[in-house]
Amino acid sequence: MKRFFYLFLFVAFTYSVGNAQHEAHYTHFMYTKQLLNPGYVGSKGSPNLMALYRKQWIGFDGAPESQLVTFNTPFFDPRVGFGVAVSRQITGDITEYLGNLSYSYDMINQDGFNLRFGIMGAIKHLSLSLGANANLADPVANQISNGDFDKIGGNVGAGLYLNIKDAYIGFSVPNILRREIGSSGNPAEEQPHFYGMAGAIIPIPDSKFSIYPNALFKYVDNAPYSLDVNLSAIYNNIFTFGASYRHGQENGDSIDFLANYQVNRQFGLGVAYDLTLSELSNHNSGSVEVMLSYLFGKKNPDMTNPRFFF
Repeated sequence: MKRFFYLFLFVAFTYSVGNAQHEAHYTHFMYTKQLLNPGYVGSKGSPNLMALYRKQWIGFDGAPESQLVTFNTPFFDPRVGFGVAVSRQITGDITEYLGNLSYSYDMINQDGFNLRFGIMGAIKHLSLSLGANANLADPVANQISNGDFDKIGGNVGAGLYLNIKDAYIGFSVPNILRREIGSSGNPAEEQPHFYGMAGAIIPIPDSKFSIYPNALFKYVDNAPYSLDVNLSAIYNNIFTFGASYRHGQENGDSIDFLANYQVNRQFGLGVAYDLTLSELSNHNSGSVEVMLSYLFGKKNPDMTNPRFFF
């Protein structure tokens, strides 16, 4: 029964891709921009590393579990950026690996105004292994031979990332090509995903606080849009804490709480908790994320520069 449940998850997954559902998302979306927009790489001005772990729907058997590692840096010239990202997501017996390389160029490099254009190439490996003794009956057996499925494919993407003094705006399509995914008996198609992102740092006069709003908009053809809105506060450029609301379809999907502590000028630590608002709330205890970040290069990076947080 458990293996059949995982098979059901897989079939549902490939069906949802074919009907243009959204890709995986993270509560720390303001810190994972590289995964969605290649124009972001190199924008900080220094090499930086980020690692993130997400456990979704705690207590729900077979729920997704994700790991993500990104690295990006200026490349020989401050106007050129290079980045690499690797992620893994496990849902029951379904495993998905994603790796991508990104390149960006700062087309307009002026004081307080930078516009980067980026391109990326990605490769994705999707597999399901139920074992030879899965005893799958037709027609399912015709879709996944011997309970196993293995698929590798690639894609390309592009994006624009604009810094304007204390704010940023980005637009991107990380997977431009329509790519077939699934088995011959259960064909599905990966659809282009369109992203818009924006954020700003607003200092409060005569105070050690700054307001830090962020938003991420996602759209796929023939699917409801998704919108994440976050409002955080930064205290003394060390503590960041706030809440997000994730809107999907007709009702909100979750309310999220996150906090980040800048241990020193190089090392940062972040945590997040999602409170599910959908019908799944009766079957899980929410979702958690843990994030680590490290800024290389400068011994004393300027934490008062908005780019330090962007």
